[in-house]
Amino acid sequence: MADPEDGCLEGIVDLDRFPLHQRGSAAWIALVDQMRAQLAAEGCATLRDFLRPDALASTAAEIAALATHVPIRVQRASVYRRTSLERGLPADDPRRIEQSWNAGHVTRDMIPPFAASHRLYVSSAFKAFVAACVGSERAYEYADPLAGLVATILPPGGCYPWHYDTNEFVVTIMTQAPEAGGAFEYHQDLRTPGDENLDGLAAVLDGRPSRRERTVSTSPGDLQLFLGRYSLHQVTEVAGSVDRHVLVLSYAEHPGVIGPVDRTRSVYGRVTEAHLVAERSRLASSDGLIL
Repeated sequence: MADPEDGCLEGIVDLDRFPLHQRGSAAWIALVDQMRAQLAAEGCATLRDFLRPDALASTAAEIAALATHVPIRVQRASVYRRTSLERGLPADDPRRIEQSWNAGHVTRDMIPPFAASHRLYVSSAFKAFVAACVGSERAYEYADPLAGLVATILPPGGCYPWHYDTNEFVVTIMTQAPEAGGAFEYHQDLRTPGDENLDGLAAVLDGRPSRRERTVSTSPGDLQLFLGRYSLHQVTEVAGSVDRHVLVLSYAEHPGVIGPVDRTRSVYGRVTEAHLVAERSRLASSDGLIL
């Protein structure tokens, strides 16, 4: 069962290659240093074949089964998906430019606590590793009933257009690769704390080339750690006849994080009472950027 006091990763992670259970050991420190170096240079770091084959197979089957219950939502929305903040912006502001979104989401409340993905998400050893990689004192699970642990479902023709993440970093693990398409692309550090860089955003949305643009390829079972709050990113249209399934594990630097109502409704198509209550006491983002 998902248990943060236990945090056992045996049978889930290849601990011989990735000794997350040996916090502070020479091998653990070397792995953290490797990830930090990649993040500093590229804003993204990858560990190939992170999941054990049996864990990957069971997780892929679980997500595929849950995906059959998920509606694929086709809509148009901006990079920020914050309608309540965008209404007062000028008509030509790039923050109001709408893109086509075509995706479904398996939310955390759908993933059983005995699933390998849920056990990984709450693992104290995994959270300590992630926090060390991004230079944080601690990584907290989301308090959001829907977010934190989700799986994105992109069917043939599906895509996840240019956007920023609400949290500074995110962990992803592909469980099912499409036949073609579905490439992960990003513009590293397109915005910075206190500066949305609207000229840079407009250039990307207009299709103009950028020296910051990168493409990362992953395979099922690979772990990717990405700094998505400042780097604009997208997943291109999926082609062929196979869905693209990716687990998304999000953490925060402080406890109690619950997503905004308008963005949550836009992404998942629904909110919970916890979202409505949290909206009444929401604080402004500390870095001056749109959440």
